[in-house]
Amino acid sequence: MKRFTWLTFLLLLSLHGLGYAQVTISGKVTDSQGSALPGVTVLARGTNQGTSTNSDGGYTLAVADTASLVFSSIGYNPQTVAVRGRTTINITLSENVQALGEVVVTALNVARERKTLGYSVTEIQGTSLTQAREINVTNSLVGKVAGLNVNSTSGGAGSSSNVIIRGVSSLSQTNQPLYVINGIPVESQPSSANTGSRWDNSPDLGDAISNINPDDIESISVLKGAAASALYGYRAKAGVILITTKSAKGNDGVEFNSNYVAEKVYTLTDWQYVYGQGANNQKPTTATGAAQVGNSSWGGKLDGSSVVQFDGTSRPYVAQKDNVKNFYRTGSSWTNTLAFNKSFTGGSVRLSASNLTNKGVVPNSGLDRQTFNLAGTFEPFKRLTIDARANYILEQAKNRAILADGAGNANFNVLFLPTSLDVRSLSAGTNPDGSELMYNTGNPYNTNPYFAANKFVNDTERDRLLSSVNARYTFDNGLFLQGRVGRDGYTNRFTSVTPSGTAYLPTGRITEVTTRFSDLNTDGLVGKSFEFGSNFTFAPNLGASYRRIKTEAFQNIGNDLAVFGLNNINNAKNKSSQMFPTDQEIQSVYGSLDLSYKEYLFLTGTLRRDWFSTLAGPSSTANQELGITYPGVSGSFVFSELWRPEFLAFGKLRAGYSRVGQATLPYQTQLNYAFLPVGLNGNPLGTIENVNIPNSNLKASSATEFEIGTELAVAQNRVRLDLTFYKKNSDKEIVFTPASITSGYQGAVLNAGKMENKGVEMLLTVQPVKTAAFSWTSSFNAAYNKNTVLSLAAGQEQSVYATSRSNAGFLGQIVDKPFGQVMAYDNKYNADGTIALTPNGVPARGDLRAFGSAFHPWTGGWSNDFTFAGFNFGVLVDGKFGGKIFSATDYYGTVFGLRKQTLVNREGTFGSDNLDAATYYSTLADNVSKEFVQNASFIKLRQVTLGYSFPTKLLGSKVQRLTLSLVARNLAILMRKTDNIDPESSYNAFTQGLELGGIPPVRTFGLNLNAKF
Repeated sequence: MKRFTWLTFLLLLSLHGLGYAQVTISGKVTDSQGSALPGVTVLARGTNQGTSTNSDGGYTLAVADTASLVFSSIGYNPQTVAVRGRTTINITLSENVQALGEVVVTALNVARERKTLGYSVTEIQGTSLTQAREINVTNSLVGKVAGLNVNSTSGGAGSSSNVIIRGVSSLSQTNQPLYVINGIPVESQPSSANTGSRWDNSPDLGDAISNINPDDIESISVLKGAAASALYGYRAKAGVILITTKSAKGNDGVEFNSNYVAEKVYTLTDWQYVYGQGANNQKPTTATGAAQVGNSSWGGKLDGSSVVQFDGTSRPYVAQKDNVKNFYRTGSSWTNTLAFNKSFTGGSVRLSASNLTNKGVVPNSGLDRQTFNLAGTFEPFKRLTIDARANYILEQAKNRAILADGAGNANFNVLFLPTSLDVRSLSAGTNPDGSELMYNTGNPYNTNPYFAANKFVNDTERDRLLSSVNARYTFDNGLFLQGRVGRDGYTNRFTSVTPSGTAYLPTGRITEVTTRFSDLNTDGLVGKSFEFGSNFTFAPNLGASYRRIKTEAFQNIGNDLAVFGLNNINNAKNKSSQMFPTDQEIQSVYGSLDLSYKEYLFLTGTLRRDWFSTLAGPSSTANQELGITYPGVSGSFVFSELWRPEFLAFGKLRAGYSRVGQATLPYQTQLNYAFLPVGLNGNPLGTIENVNIPNSNLKASSATEFEIGTELAVAQNRVRLDLTFYKKNSDKEIVFTPASITSGYQGAVLNAGKMENKGVEMLLTVQPVKTAAFSWTSSFNAAYNKNTVLSLAAGQEQSVYATSRSNAGFLGQIVDKPFGQVMAYDNKYNADGTIALTPNGVPARGDLRAFGSAFHPWTGGWSNDFTFAGFNFGVLVDGKFGGKIFSATDYYGTVFGLRKQTLVNREGTFGSDNLDAATYYSTLADNVSKEFVQNASFIKLRQVTLGYSFPTKLLGSKVQRLTLSLVARNLAILMRKTDNIDPESSYNAFTQGLELGGIPPVRTFGLNLNAKF
């Protein structure tokens, strides 16, 4: 009972004052010209009790007669008006583009005035996500939020994105933020197929957030620090991204949005085109010889002579510089969304339907998605409001690209073709008998790219329902009771086929994995705002929540397909099946207390307690500690309310301190048993599924963070600055330390690691020109994050957690260095500092050394928006600086004789053993791989839009709005330090710093049409 003492105290305070009367306020909101303003938020200060104006600017809201109403809308100065018993309040809002005092969505989906916040929050409006759109909506945030690092996987449409807020927050668990959609937390972890293993050779299967349709998003709030996200407790360690979807909200009518873009890859490789396919500086002389050296560009000089190739056909021995261009097709994405909005007495309804059709740049690939969204707000009787939402998603992805190694990977095998081999000569893909047309018999794992694209199967199907219901009852005195339930459930089907006739697996294989996921969240909240005199406001809120997560994965594998070309698991001669279930729950209580004084001093305190089923050990008792407490406090001082010289429009200081955490994965505290896919004498066999030694005393990791910042507006609000400094320390980090192989485990799981992040963030917005005819708004954001791994397990100074397929590049953790060190082999040095050589004259392999973090410490973005006579023009440039990447492309380019560096002494010999160039450079690549660690800094022209809004007088009475825009994304790399690769390339979304075999970068150009009727 002790754990509820503080909650009981706050509840009694909330119930105090039941005698306060409630009044129903109505009125109209207009602009300075007297025109009605629809969609204006009307909020009872200190609560999330509110409404929005309808299409005529009207509103109705029941509040306590002591309340104050806050009227806010983007582009206008907010106003706060005391009710004082009135029943009619009409308001005129003055224009103020991107005013600092606007209302933003914060934790628990509570809307608050920005000036009251003691922490940094960045809000992005949904309209900025739908012009030059991305299929994965998180990619649209690149360059727009200071301290937010988004890096997409090179896996094509619908692939995962790696999203990092204020640096890496965990040594071994997820570093992805929590996504909250309309108040309901949603898990969005990347596909676990590519986790950074040397042997990864599989497609990226996408993440959950990529399913969300940008047309349905009203706004996105990024809660960067612990003080902002503290009320989410164990799920807030990596930050929180709040997504609010659209509702009718007084916006009656029909909306239609259509977006079409063409997609085109561009190559960054700059290979040598002096020597062609072959070996020992000789051209192939037979078909068998050509096929044996299929991926070797160690042949003779390209002289235009007729040379026999792998298929027995003689072709000119000339440079083939357009293989990437000739293999990949022009892709496209076409998205159409139709939405119906209707307000009526007692509520409103919004229904939208959307269809996305994507044709991927890789032949025979693409993604289709159908989205249906229903949002309804109702007031069945006075003082009760109900918000119900359902988002139904159907997604089908065809032939997701295999990444990393060459087996079945079309991208790998196009990129590394010999300089004299035209990719179109492989286009048949198959022999007459249907087997793979091989071009490299010397390595059957180099799959013909057309065979990989047209015959391999890597398809996914997802059936997902996101649903929530929120009911809120407000008493006459302003006390509210709120209950909410939400569920995220989906069934995911993954079918993978290595077809019959594949060179490296002639008999074929089929794998089918069906995953059922259910995440149920329920919560309750009670609160009330009190005003003491005209100076003090006191608003306590109390809440509790329950969460249950269940997954079931059913895996069926069939080997040796009996009938050639029949891709059905029942056609497999040898079959095995396995099920992988997980189940966990979390129970939580929490509360917050908001205090304000005279509209310039604001203080917020929060406290949350979580209890985890995943911490239960083999000897759990009632006294075992299964929970952790997360406190937080933040405050702001709006000093411009006391001191406002002529140049100052707004000034605020803020500070916050909080503790947040991260729950443990299930089944790490005790032995976990499972059935094997094989049996013995007709009986099933069991196994211990733990990879690491269980730890019955395992705790959830946590982090404490302090931040301080300021918000300033000068020159009549034409220059605005938001500046933040933060420091976050993570402790009780879960780390895996190696164990003796005789134990039967790979390692032990411990609470031993510590890590620190500290940095600064800046957002500077300037409006150099603002007239009735023309305006120019320029916004620049920049962030610096310094990450340090303070400790690993006892006695452990470093660990390796990911390895390039080349086995010459690694990612590791090293104490006192930033997370994610890119590691490679240095030269070995003699005592006098000279480079040591092997007996055959090749530089000898030295120590495995760290060359810098894969995560950029510096990030930034610069956007410029211009409006003139109905036209709008926008440009976004972004960059990242200081990170490193291990280029396996350059490694294999060296081994295969493609890099220009291999031209040195190409026809000569090396060392006393007279090594040829192929042997020398291949050995050098393995011995001294530091050459492939590159500076991944870049600046990109990320987005350009040019739109025109047709004058309403030309549209007639039926059309309220019509806008047509030219849009483009990822137009150019303005600066890069890498050679041959995109500095953002990555084949897994769990980390950065390793690249190989991904789809080349893609430019998109197209049109966007938006209409409202």
